[in-house]
Amino acid sequence: MTEQILAIVWAQFRITRNHLPRTGVGGVVMWIITALWYSLFVALAGVAIAGIPGISLSVLRQALPIALLILFLYNQTIPLLTLSTGWSLQINKLQVYPIPDSALFGLEALLRITSAPEFMIVLLGGVIGLARRSDVPLPAALCLLLFIPLNLFLQLAVRDFVVHAFERNRFREIITIFIVSIGVVPQFLLRTGLAIELKPYFLLFANGVGTPWHTAAALSLGRLSLFNFAALAAWTALTFWLARWQFARGLVQDDAFRGGSPAGASKKDASSPLLDSFSNLFQDPAAAIIQKEFHSLLRMPRFRVMLGMACIFSTLIFLPIRMGEDARGPGFFSHNYFVAVNLYGLLFMADLLLLNIFGADRGAAQIYFISPVPLGAVIKAKNLAACAFILLQNLLVVILTLIFGHVSAIGIVSGVAASAVATVNLMWAGNLLSVMMPRPVDPSATMKRQANAKVQLWVLLCTIGMAVLVGFAYLARWALDSDWALLGVLLFEFAIGGVVYKVALDSAVERGMRDRERLIDELSKTSSPVGGSLGLS
Repeated sequence: MTEQILAIVWAQFRITRNHLPRTGVGGVVMWIITALWYSLFVALAGVAIAGIPGISLSVLRQALPIALLILFLYNQTIPLLTLSTGWSLQINKLQVYPIPDSALFGLEALLRITSAPEFMIVLLGGVIGLARRSDVPLPAALCLLLFIPLNLFLQLAVRDFVVHAFERNRFREIITIFIVSIGVVPQFLLRTGLAIELKPYFLLFANGVGTPWHTAAALSLGRLSLFNFAALAAWTALTFWLARWQFARGLVQDDAFRGGSPAGASKKDASSPLLDSFSNLFQDPAAAIIQKEFHSLLRMPRFRVMLGMACIFSTLIFLPIRMGEDARGPGFFSHNYFVAVNLYGLLFMADLLLLNIFGADRGAAQIYFISPVPLGAVIKAKNLAACAFILLQNLLVVILTLIFGHVSAIGIVSGVAASAVATVNLMWAGNLLSVMMPRPVDPSATMKRQANAKVQLWVLLCTIGMAVLVGFAYLARWALDSDWALLGVLLFEFAIGGVVYKVALDSAVERGMRDRERLIDELSKTSSPVGGSLGLS
């Protein structure tokens, strides 16, 4: 089993090593940003190393379980909130080899470290800090490491449950609502004052006897009792069994979904009068491409989840901020709540709809280069389909914001105008990115980032550019104290974006036809045996 695991690790190492020499400026910048992010947690670990020896043992017995509970919640929720699970095995590529399920399970559990490495950094800082205390034996300080397997097993169980739940139509929306609730609750508690009222219950829960964080803290502080060992071992065994059972179910479900999805999809994809009515506004071939985009995107689990997040999550995530402002008196955010929600929701959908227009087609994109339909007509049709979905998102966000509070007419108009400006500018940038840096998208992978560092850098730059354009319009309103100034600047930026769109479209068509072999080759690539959001490829 060890030889098989080493073979998988070696294959992934060679794939990563072959990519590193081709890492460009984007990769370097993203590595710098990543290093700065993790340096914050290294600093926090340094604080633990320097500060723990100076804290009295009685205070530490109260504080350490709280710290471990916070780390536990961070490690379990951050992968869900970011829709990222770190590196993970591509089971469908490895099942054809004679590798025992136990070996795959062990490697998958170890890979959970990449989901939230910050947890390991801070925990190791705590271990070193405890080891520096004269009243804590070294074996006791090392007992804090026993908290790691429990977290890895539970995170694996949760990951497998969520990933396969997203593949089931009847559970996907429920899981999305659950994730939305997790993301909104902390802000809601902090901005409504409920956090102060719930603080005593949280402290009581953190110091509850028999809980895994309390038993791990007690063991690491020298209370090496049989009860603490037994309690932590029982929790670890329970999470191991849960993760092993869920992993085994996942192996069976992968085969079931691959075998039965095409037939089910053909029955579900009957023509819709609503979709047909929009595509009928245009002539072929644009109408046929638009209709194809509607049906293919609505079949994609990843797109449906992103659409739901763009409408629901974006509305709820800013709601506590608005409630806090309304309690103190109307402020800037209260008047511009719809604009913030609308633009934030657009970012969820931009990657699939605007910045990577050929990604969902993958290898099938070659039809666009061998058919008599001009590539420019294909891109325009894809852009029109994207505009239809963005209009739908705008409409749903208007309805939801009206449900949760009052929105003025000028707020709705300015929000839609800002969305139009952002869309047309992201559209021309996305058309160029789609032929310069094409990348295939796994339509069923809802819990995985599918962009390399260079693409992520360009997406970040496009987002900053969108914020700057909209910011200029609001700066004009502030300077002239007029809503007409806001709308005038947005209209001017939209017109400029339309002109740039025309020029960029011609450039995208020219480059796409020139590099069509490379484009098709990139879109036809499959993932490595170990893949995920932390990878370079």
